[in-house]
Parts: sequence; C-alpha cells; structure tokens
Amino acid sequence: MLEDFNHLIKLLKEHPRKGEVESKIRARAREILTHIYSGGLAPTLTFYLAKGEKNTLNTVKEAFKGEKKLDGEPEKLAYAIILYLIFKRLRQLSFISSDPDDPLKCLHELIKMDPFRRMYASSLLTLYLLEFKKLCEAIFKTQ
Repeated sequence: MLEDFNHLIKLLKEHPRKGEVESKIRARAREILTHIYSGGLAPTLTFYLAKGEKNTLNTVKEAFKGEKKLDGEPEKLAYAIILYLIFKRLRQLSFISSDPDDPLKCLHELIKMDPFRRMYASSLLTLYLLEFKKLCEAIFKTQ
C-alpha cells in the first residue's frame, strides 16, 4: 500500500495540475466505499472504468511502470488511478489473474467469480481502500 501511494505521490509531482488531481483522487477515494456497499464491487469498478476511460487507464499503467509521465484530465485520472490500484491489489491477493493492463478481463473475472469469493475479495479490498482513503485525506488537500 505505502509503496504504491509513495509512487503515486512521485508521479503527481510532475503533473501540471497536481493539486487538482490530488483533490479529485481524494474525493474518489472518499466515495468509492459507499459505491461498493450500495451497488456492489463489479458495478462500481465498471463505473470507474467508464469515468476513467481505457486510454487514461493505459496512461496510468504506463506511468506506474515508468514508461511515461502521468498526464491527462484530473477527473479521468482520479478514476483511472484508483481503478488501476484496485486491480493491482486484487491481483496481488490472487483474486484475479489478469493483468491490470486489461481492465475488461479483470472485470470479467470478477463477474464470473464465485459470489462468496467475490464477497471475500470485497472485504479485503475494503481494508485496502480505507487505508488509501486515510492517506489521501492526510496528504491531499481539497480544492
């Protein structure tokens, strides 16, 4: 968690609208848990993919891999960053085998997953997202 968060902070330092992106990430981190509880994990991640857009998610992936600078519209970046980190975490926990590079495959795996396993994944992901939210609230300012 801290490694990814520290990497995110480094990537954001180079973005021309750093403060705005941080503020958007903070807002999305604060609301995602409510979306998951009210709508479910897969629908929430589908929504985040739609809002972040696949091209922005590719930019985020390349930035985290050191292949490109993080750039793009702050709102889309916020959705894409959170989605990328979630898929990365689900893969680390062995709930999905698909690479976060392919969000549709990741979503497909989640949808096809046994409902009890998906609930367990959601529970573990909640702990991760709570910590992410706390870090965002502590480090990123609102605008």
